[in-house]
Amino acid sequence: MDLLNLMAAGGGVARRKDLVANGISSHQLAAALSAGQLSKPCRGVYCLPNANRSALAAACAGADLACISAATRHGLWVLRPPTQIHVSIDHGRSLDQAFKVHRSSKPLTILDICVQCMRCLPELDALCIVESAVVLGEVTIDALRRRASGRRDASLRTVIDMIDPFSQSIIETVSKYYLRRAGYSFQSQVYVKGVGRLDLIVEKVLGIEADGRQFHSGASDFEEDRRRGNLLVIKRIPVLRASYALLVDHPEVFLQLVRQAIDAYVPNEQHPPVGISRQSH
Repeated sequence: MDLLNLMAAGGGVARRKDLVANGISSHQLAAALSAGQLSKPCRGVYCLPNANRSALAAACAGADLACISAATRHGLWVLRPPTQIHVSIDHGRSLDQAFKVHRSSKPLTILDICVQCMRCLPELDALCIVESAVVLGEVTIDALRRRASGRRDASLRTVIDMIDPFSQSIIETVSKYYLRRAGYSFQSQVYVKGVGRLDLIVEKVLGIEADGRQFHSGASDFEEDRRRGNLLVIKRIPVLRASYALLVDHPEVFLQLVRQAIDAYVPNEQHPPVGISRQSH
């Protein structure tokens, strides 16, 4: 791997010792600096022009990204950005208040990052990150369970028990979290004949579509959305559309809408809901 690709793979930031360990010479570093391809913001640290700012701040502090900051760097589902940069250090020096310190003496794996998030973050924030790591194939539920087998790990096991490896988006994860807490039963990714999959079916009656991932980028997308909506009306399947802002900022409003929709739709023997496959995936 050449210098620039090696830098890019690390978020655009690297320490000199790590670059040298990967076969990069002093001549290559000097040439890249001279050409303006790299800069040297602090002693022993090099970065690309588009370097991750959190990773750069951590490197200049002699630390590595950890917990939610590392999860962000790896593209996991982060519900709310952290107010501090979470870092891992193996030295005794104190860092300023811009950092939240996690102690670790080894490079962090995705599994380590997930465990840190479950120990450090609010339950829902941790669930989003850990569930996405499972969905993206970065960790397995079995591996998480093995790491959360201690007597003091009950809160971690609670998060792990909520993981759905078939989630399609962070707002689907959030909607299931609040539905579960409110005591509703639901199925995810339910197939409706002629329509396709609905994100959720609540109490076998109400469909929910998590709209954060749906952007009508063209006429075909718009027409497909209209087709699905019309068929759902014909099949007498009511559907609520839940946006990111609704779920994250106003979950109580979301749950009120769910309750009102279910109360308003009382199937009877003459007009039961039709077309829903009870098999979920």
